[in-house]
Amino acid sequence: MIVCSQMTLILAEGNMTTFDNFMLYRPDFPEAFAALDEWQRDAAARRARWTLEHAPLSIGVMGQIKVGKSSFLNQLLFGGQPLLPEAATPKTANLTRICHAEAPCFAAHFYAPASWAELEKLAESEAQDLTACAARELVQQARREHGTGIASLLAQGKVELHAGDIGELLGRINDYVGADGRFTPLVESSELALPLPQLVGIEIVDTPGMNDPVVSRTDKTRTYMAQCDVVFFFSRSGQLLDDSDQQLLAAQLPAKGVKRLVLVAAQFDAAIVDDGFDRNSLSECETRLRQRLSDHAQRNLEHLATRREKQGFADIAALLRGIGAPLFASTYAQALASLPPQQWSNGQRHVHQLFTELAEDCWGNVTPNAADWQRIGGFAALEAALDLARVDKEAILASQRATLEQELSRARASLLANLHEQATERIRFLQAHDMADLDAHAAKAKKRLQAIADTLTGYVQGQANTARTLARRILSDLKQGAGRARNLEDRTGYETHLRRVEVSDAVLWKPWTWGTSHIEHYTKTTTYRYLAVVDALENLRTYFEDSSQRLLDLFDELIAPDTLSAGLRHELLGVLDARSDDFDPRGLRALIETTLARLPWPRLDLMAPDPGEALAGFSGELRDSREISALRERLAHVVEELQQLLAERLDQAVQQVCDQLDTLAGHLQEALTRSLAADLERLRAALEDKSRQVMHLQALLREIDNLCVSQEIP
Repeated sequence: MIVCSQMTLILAEGNMTTFDNFMLYRPDFPEAFAALDEWQRDAAARRARWTLEHAPLSIGVMGQIKVGKSSFLNQLLFGGQPLLPEAATPKTANLTRICHAEAPCFAAHFYAPASWAELEKLAESEAQDLTACAARELVQQARREHGTGIASLLAQGKVELHAGDIGELLGRINDYVGADGRFTPLVESSELALPLPQLVGIEIVDTPGMNDPVVSRTDKTRTYMAQCDVVFFFSRSGQLLDDSDQQLLAAQLPAKGVKRLVLVAAQFDAAIVDDGFDRNSLSECETRLRQRLSDHAQRNLEHLATRREKQGFADIAALLRGIGAPLFASTYAQALASLPPQQWSNGQRHVHQLFTELAEDCWGNVTPNAADWQRIGGFAALEAALDLARVDKEAILASQRATLEQELSRARASLLANLHEQATERIRFLQAHDMADLDAHAAKAKKRLQAIADTLTGYVQGQANTARTLARRILSDLKQGAGRARNLEDRTGYETHLRRVEVSDAVLWKPWTWGTSHIEHYTKTTTYRYLAVVDALENLRTYFEDSSQRLLDLFDELIAPDTLSAGLRHELLGVLDARSDDFDPRGLRALIETTLARLPWPRLDLMAPDPGEALAGFSGELRDSREISALRERLAHVVEELQQLLAERLDQAVQQVCDQLDTLAGHLQEALTRSLAADLERLRAALEDKSRQVMHLQALLREIDNLCVSQEIP
C-alpha cells in the first residue's frame, strides 16, 4: 500500500516530524504513536547535521552558570575581547552556538509565543522556587522595556545582525545577550557566525549552564548537548567537582553522543589565592594544589562512574573514567600574561594585586612573572586539547554516524514491536469477546486500575519511609563527622636560635694582642607547640566533601531521576505483566513509559562553603594562647553552622521528593484513568463493527511487517 511506502521514506530520510500518513491508525493507539512521533523528532534533529556537505565537529562548553565559560571563549577565540557577555545572570543567560562563516553575523532567537505564555503563567503564580523567581524577573524586565510590544517582538521569531568585521559586532549583540540588554529577557538562544580560521570545521556551543532555572532553555541546552561530540566541562578549582557538578555529570550528561570529555579546573588563580597564605612560594602552592585537586577529581569521577555503571549506563561510565587529570586554567592569568597593563580589566588588576600582596607577605617578595602567569593561565593545554579534537575529527564523526544509526534502529525496533503487540492484543480481544462482555471487561479494567493505584501508593510510602530512615542515619554521621572536624591537634615546631658572643683574643704575654677580639656563633634548637590554620581549612573541606558525598549517595539511591524512574517503571509494569484476558496492558505500558520520560525531577543543591572566608583573619602558625582559643572557637562555630546547613538541605530534599512522589502518583492515576476510559470507548466502537475492525488492525500489522522487512529491522 502507498501508506507503507511513504512511511518507509519518512523513516529512511528522517526529515519529517510526524507520521501523518498513518493517521488512519492513530486513534486506535494514541500513546504508541506519540512515542513514535517523539522518536521521529529526535531522529530528525540528530540526523540534520549529516545533511551538510561538511559536517562540523560539535564542541560543547558545559558547566554551572557563572563558572567562566564565556570569558574562556573570549580569551581563546577573540584575544580577550568581550564579544560574548561575561556578566550574564542565571535568568538572562542563554545558549549561544558559534560557527564559521565568510562574514560576521549574529542571530537572536526569541521565545516562541507559547513558551513565553508559560513563563508569564509561572510568573503570575505564587510559587517561590528558583524557576518561578527567574520567570518573574524575566517577565518584569521585558514588560519594563517593551510593555505591550512583547507580542510583536516574539512574532518576529528572530533578529539578525550583519557586520563587515568582528569589531562591528562588539557592543551590538549586548542588547540581545548581555545581562542588561534591552531584548535579553526575550531571547531563548542565539547564533554567532564569524570568519575565524580556528572555527573552520567545528562549531562551539556555549551553554548557559545546566543549572539554568528557565525550563525551556534547559530543554534546548539538553538537545544541543546530546548532539555534541566533544565536551569541555568547566568546574571551579576552589570547588572542583562539588555536589552540583557531580549531579550534573551523574544525571544530565547526555547518555548518547558525547565521545570525549575534558575536565577544566577553571578560576585556578582564585584557588591559589585561597591556598597561598599557607605556602612558602608560588611553586609550592601550585604543586600541592594541582596534586590535591587532581586526586580529588579522580576519586569523585571514579565514584560517579561506578554509580552510572550500576545504573546501566556503561558508555557514560567509560567516558567519565577516560577524562584523566583536569586541565587547570585561569582566563585572568592568561590575560595578565598576554596583555599590556593598560588593557587589564578591573578584575584582572585585582587578581594581580592579590598575588603581589601574597608575594610580599608569604613568598619572599618573589612576584609572578609572565611565564608564571602563562602557566597559571593554562591555555596552552586547552588549545592542545582543542587541536587534538580537530585532528581526531574524522574518527570521532565516523563513530558518531555509526553509533547514531545503531541507537535509532534499536529504539525504532522497540517502538514498532510495541505497536505490533498492541494491535495483536486488540485483535485477540475482539475475536474472543462481544458487546455483552464489555461491562464485565470494564469492571476488570477498573480492578486493574485500583491495583495500579495501590502499587503507586505503596511505592511512594515505601520510598518516603526509606528516605527518612536513611536520612536519620546520615544525620547521625554528620554529628560524628562534626566532632572530628572540630578536633584540631597541636603540631610541634622547631626553632633554631643563633647567639653571637664576642671573645677576646688578648694574650697576657703578647702585648700586640691586647684589645683584639672575634665573634663566635652558638646555635640552640627549641621546640614549641602550635596550631596550623591549614589544618582547620582542611578539616572544613574534608567534612563538607565527606558529608555532601553521603547526601549525594542517598540522593542517587532513592531520589535521582534514573532511580525513581526505574523503580516506578518496575512496580507499575509488574502489575501490568500479570497476564490475563481481562484487559490489554500495552496501551497503559506505553502511557507509563511516556509519562515517566517527561517528568521533572527534584535536585539536591548544596553550595560548598569557602573555608578561607569562614576562617578569615587566621593564617600560618598560631602560638599565642588567645589566638589558639579563638581559632578553635571559630572552627567549632563554623562546623556547627555547616552541620545545620547540611541537615536542613537533607530534610528539604527528602520532603521535596516525598511531595513530588505524591504529586506524581496523582498525575499518573489521573492519566491512567483517562486512558482506560478512552480505551473502553474505542473497544465499544470496535465491537460494534468487529469484522471491519479486525481487518483494519490486520492491515496495520501487515504495514508494520512490511516496514520492518524493507528497513531490515529485527
